[in-house]
Amino acid sequence: MLRFLPAVLDHFLETWFSPICPICANEIWMGHERQCCTPFHFIENPVCIVCGFKIESGQDTCGKCFNVEFRPIEQIRSLLWYQESAKALIHMVKFQGRFEWFNVFLNILNINNFPFSEEGFHLVPVPVHRKKFLKRGFNQSEILAEHISDVISLPINTGLRKNRETPPQSALNQNDRKLNLLNAFEWDTKRAIPEKIILIDDVYTTGETLSACAKVLRSVGVKRVLAWTLFRTPQI
Repeated sequence: MLRFLPAVLDHFLETWFSPICPICANEIWMGHERQCCTPFHFIENPVCIVCGFKIESGQDTCGKCFNVEFRPIEQIRSLLWYQESAKALIHMVKFQGRFEWFNVFLNILNINNFPFSEEGFHLVPVPVHRKKFLKRGFNQSEILAEHISDVISLPINTGLRKNRETPPQSALNQNDRKLNLLNAFEWDTKRAIPEKIILIDDVYTTGETLSACAKVLRSVGVKRVLAWTLFRTPQI
């Protein structure tokens, strides 16, 4: 994959120089000999058992999920709050081609903080359009899925595809986000369809991207859909 080209360069730079964390300005080695500040905040319980959003102690579900009988996604969980330090690094990863900084996030993801481990599920990364993939050289959701697969030994299925380019969701209001993703995803008919899927993405904001993916999965016969993201915005 194209993303291995910058990975080779990163290894060379690591050998001869000490990369500097753009957040805390400390030296960091991706080989864990030195680590930066990783100034991120974990999402702690209690959270809604459905959507995973923060709720008051003693509750099970949030107001939005209460009395909703069916959702395309049964459960959504996220690991970290999407705050300024995280935004800075994610922006560098996505828009400046600094793939090496994604390792800062992977270093804190392990079997103890991934909430789903039931057998029979397949990990499905939220796809990017092929033009964006060729420009960027990688899909960060696919990298996350690969790392999670190594940790909990669930298989990856890349049958979900994005069939057209769309503007970044972050640049749109909530109503336009829904229209932006209308019919933007499809399932590759050459791929087997798992019965149980965990969608993997990097950031949860309004949830429109995950919802659009889940509706496609349900329409082709997937019986259970869960979702996990690395980050979640504190508020919409």
